Amino acid sequence: MKPRTRILSGREARRYGERERKREERQKSMDAWWALSPEERAQRIKDNAAFERINRNGITLDDVKKAEDESYQRGVNVGIENTMRTCYAAICLALHELHGFGKERCAKVLNNVDERITMALTSEEAIREVYNEIGLTIEFRDMPGERIREV
Repeated sequence: MKPRTRILSGREARRYGERERKREERQKSMDAWWALSPEERAQRIKDNAAFERINRNGITLDDVKKAEDESYQRGVNVGIENTMRTCYAAICLALHELHGFGKERCAKVLNNVDERITMALTSEEAIREVYNEIGLTIEFRDMPGERIREV
């Protein structure tokens, strides 16, 4: 005997189609989740936990202050990184153009510069050292082109 297949009513077909669509969406969402790096997944979990806490308790002044501080610090860090990358690139280009330095000598200079930046207690200490050892003044309040002068 041949099994009978039941024909779905319009309402049942719509509900079936909706369930299938939701299942496919959930599957795509899970595939996208597992495609993220472990760091991105951890950040999303952290963000979702904060979102759930806010939904439960509402936003507090501490939440706003913390978000403001984190955003400000991220902006400062991006600015510092971009400035330092530009300075390092400018140093390499100037050494290459003025003195014909290649990649090895540029790398040695940049490593030395990096060490001096990280080991200096303050920028004023480094500027005083340039003044005492080389005889140059570095002043950033003046117009560009006049910032470095011989004593």
